[in-house]
Amino acid sequence: MTTTLTRRRRSTLVAGAVAVLAAMASAVAVPAAQADDSGHLSVVYDAVGSTHVGAQVDADMPIGPTTIEVTIDTLAALPTPIVDGTMNIPSQVMNFDIFGIPSRATVTMTQVGPITGTLTKLPSPRQALDLESQVKYDIKLSNVQAKVFGIWWPLAVGSNCHTINPVTINVSSPIDNSTTPPTGYFTINGGGPLTATYAIGNFTGCTPLNFFDIPGFFPWFGSVPINAIVPGSDNTLSLNLANPRPPA
Repeated sequence: MTTTLTRRRRSTLVAGAVAVLAAMASAVAVPAAQADDSGHLSVVYDAVGSTHVGAQVDADMPIGPTTIEVTIDTLAALPTPIVDGTMNIPSQVMNFDIFGIPSRATVTMTQVGPITGTLTKLPSPRQALDLESQVKYDIKLSNVQAKVFGIWWPLAVGSNCHTINPVTINVSSPIDNSTTPPTGYFTINGGGPLTATYAIGNFTGCTPLNFFDIPGFFPWFGSVPINAIVPGSDNTLSLNLANPRPPA
């Protein structure tokens, strides 16, 4: 009798969990085959975009192409939480000017901690979501060069020039409600655009960028510290996610 009752209770709990998962999957249009036993759904997207670094740099740098994997918990209370995620950003060369002198540097962004956030169901259109997430990156600069007399000259910054604290990037769906239906939303089965404004703090482990001491050519500076040109709060990022699929 006790065994039968226990089995019934277990069956009821399992059925209830399945019902909640099915309802959540229907609301956000997630393929149920991607769910594991705990109600976690993992989806991989192709990601490509760019970032604009302000301050004295005032230059653009591509982001990707790469992939981003996010895991959501469909059994948690709404809005649906993003509980884990990764996006490895390949190192890129950024071209910019240092006080009018053409320069370039290799930028390496290393993720610190998981991607987290939420997915909030929008009134319309069907399956539309407002995605908000946070991720942190350590930013490292290397191979800094300046172009003088048509030749690229190295401006050594040391072997460990990076941000003192990880840079926090809060991205969100750029939803525009002035159109019918709204635009800029996200769907799990389609992806969508994301945007962010973020701050870059001071760097550590960097040697000054030493320019040639040529009378009449560099009359007012001989070396420039990284912290005089890079840190600032007027940085933006745009990203587009597409081609959703289960993890390999």
